[in-house]
Amino acid sequence: MKLKDKLDDYLNDNEYKITIKNKQINIINYDEIIDFSLTKVTIKYRHNIFTIEGKNLAIQKMIDNEVLIIGDIKSIQIS
Repeated sequence: MKLKDKLDDYLNDNEYKITIKNKQINIINYDEIIDFSLTKVTIKYRHNIFTIEGKNLAIQKMIDNEVLIIGDIKSIQIS
């Protein structure tokens, strides 16, 4: 990532943030939800793909560029 992009992210609070606690994942500033099912959620941020796997996954909150996913989360992979 270029210095200009990092500075822009910092100044405009565009940085991708993920918070995990008590069977929920809060994701801020993602680009796109690529796929969603009860067992897998795939989210894109710039050139990275985040895959969340588990059981009974559901979107509890979705506002602008923020999403809250709940359920029995088993793994998170970045590719």
